[in-house]
Amino acid sequence: LHAALQDRDAESRIVLQVHDEVILEVPPTEREAVAELTLEAMRGAAELSVPLEVNLSFGATWAEAK
Repeated sequence: LHAALQDRDAESRIVLQVHDEVILEVPPTEREAVAELTLEAMRGAAELSVPLEVNLSFGATWAEAK
């Protein structure tokens, strides 16, 4: 995900990664594109025999995004 953001010269940045969660700072203008990149990266993080469910949310604070 970090490399994909850099390749696109995105302003968005990964702030924190804890266990199965990634927190990013994303300008409103990049929200849709970064959401797509994040979902793709998270779903492809491991090769499994079952689909990997990924949830995505936005908020001005961590509490709002939960």
